[in-house]
Amino acid sequence: MEKNGITRREALVALGTGIAAAGLAGQATAAETASLEAVVEALRRALEDGDGKVLAAILHDRLTYSHSDGRVWSKEVLLDNIAGKKRYLSIATSEQTVDVQGDIGIVRHTYDVVNNNEQKSTSHIKVLLCWTLADKSWKLLARSGTNAPV
Repeated sequence: MEKNGITRREALVALGTGIAAAGLAGQATAAETASLEAVVEALRRALEDGDGKVLAAILHDRLTYSHSDGRVWSKEVLLDNIAGKKRYLSIATSEQTVDVQGDIGIVRHTYDVVNNNEQKSTSHIKVLLCWTLADKSWKLLARSGTNAPV
C-alpha cells in the first residue's frame, strides 16, 4: 500500500538503513578507545604520584570529583589535596570498560587503593569516570566512586 508516494517496503528499508547507520556512527574506533584508555592510565599514575602538572592538564575546569564517602571536590580542591603529595601508596585498576560516543567517554573500573595515612588503610571501590573531548584531548569532567563489596 502506497501512502505519500512511499510503499511500506520502502519505508521499512529506509528505517532499517537509518538504524544501521546510527549504530555504526556510534561505534568508536580503536584509536579513540586507546587514546581514552591512555589518559585514564595517566590519571591513575598522576593520582598515585601526586603529579599536579599532569592532573592540571587532564582535569576539566568544571570537574566534579565525588568520593565513596560522599565528599565532592572541584578541580581546585583536588589539586590542593593531591598535587605534590603522596596520598596513595598504590592504585590498581581492574574490570575496566570503556565506551566512547563522539566527544564523550565513559569509563568504569574497580580501584583497589592503599591509602597513605596513619593506618595505611585500603579502599575497594567502583569508579565511574565521565570524560569530554576538548581541544583534541580528553578532560575528566566527572568522577563518582562507591564502595564495592569485598
